[in-house]
Amino acid sequence: MGLSSRKVEELVRERRATDLESLAALGAGAGCGTCRPELEEIIADAAGVPVPDSVRRANRARNAIEAFRRVETALFGSVAVRLPPGTRVDLVSVEGLRVELHLGSNDVPEVRALLAERLQKLVCPELEVVFG
Repeated sequence: MGLSSRKVEELVRERRATDLESLAALGAGAGCGTCRPELEEIIADAAGVPVPDSVRRANRARNAIEAFRRVETALFGSVAVRLPPGTRVDLVSVEGLRVELHLGSNDVPEVRALLAERLQKLVCPELEVVFG
């Protein structure tokens, strides 16, 4: 999730990245590899190569699981421990680049800003963090 799908689509169009190696050189798909099927899908779309709907659905499901895992790991492994004592945060949902959190205590603008900033730094700069 270091780069959003939108950013990768831009790279494919503007930089003419036509394979996984060229995208990796630009910072996409060089890590754990869970996003590579979606990257291949974006490359295929740009080249006009059909991608079966079943492949698209599988890619979306895999990415949704990975996105949730990354947000959860960052939130509870790195961010929550730096919150003021007594602050309780719940992860409500992760949908694409949108994360919904609930603060059970200490719901102040400074804590909200800290949560959003840290998650954007650790997960993806384009992450939208909302509070319910």
